[in-house]
Amino acid sequence: GTRVLVACELQSYRQALAAAFRELRPEVEVFEAEKENLDLEVERLDPEVVVCTQLTARVEDRAASWVELYPCHGRRSVVSVLGERSTVEEIQLSDLLSIIDRTERATLNGAG
Repeated sequence: GTRVLVACELQSYRQALAAAFRELRPEVEVFEAEKENLDLEVERLDPEVVVCTQLTARVEDRAASWVELYPCHGRRSVVSVLGERSTVEEIQLSDLLSIIDRTERATLNGAG
């Protein structure tokens, strides 16, 4: 199945997102990581989707889709879905779920 790695700086935020993903997308494997362990966990888990507060080169290279939540504590998040990069103002849970869904569909169809 599709693997999602959540590596947000705030533990409570990370846990809340992971719990929401598990509840709303039970077919997806959801993992949590400390921000400091992000690259190590990306290597170990090879997730299709990464949601993090600090993007790394390894995430950009390895994940089919990723979300950098609120860089520099701003209101925007940077998103890359299957190589298509954009900026989202005040990202919502529905946006994150849509990214997971799009990535999962592409991966299942062999495009990812």
